[in-house]
Amino acid sequence: MATTYYRDNVVHVSSGGVRIRDVWYPLETLTYIWHERTGRLRHGLYMIGTRGGAVLLVLGLLVAAGMFARRIDFSGEQRTMYIAGGILAVIVIGGIVAFALEGLLDLLDRAHDHGKGVHEIWVRTSDGDSMIYSTTDAPKFGQIYRALQRAVEQSA
Repeated sequence: MATTYYRDNVVHVSSGGVRIRDVWYPLETLTYIWHERTGRLRHGLYMIGTRGGAVLLVLGLLVAAGMFARRIDFSGEQRTMYIAGGILAVIVIGGIVAFALEGLLDLLDRAHDHGKGVHEIWVRTSDGDSMIYSTTDAPKFGQIYRALQRAVEQSA
């Protein structure tokens, strides 16, 4: 009876071998197994660009608000109204910015889990080297690769 180390709708890793979709790779035919990650530079540039853009946007908004506030004349009869309106504007704009930042942080979390880099599992058989699986889902890739390592260790 074969021991199952990992199973989902695409990948099945067992003590007998690995099934990726409809292709079966018996463990005894796999002479070498390794993984690669592609797209790191592009992903790094994307992360630097988006984070830098967000910082520049916040700084630009602060500078624009400061320049606007300097143009307001607080010496008139409606000084109290200007101050109250300014406080109300800070509260409303602060709430909108907080919701926008929450959305940006959520996108950042998802970008971390499903990074722009592609994770690939490669095997060497008597037929040569071939990539058997690739994904952008880093946690799922880690589960599959660890399961494959356990299966190979147990079969040795």
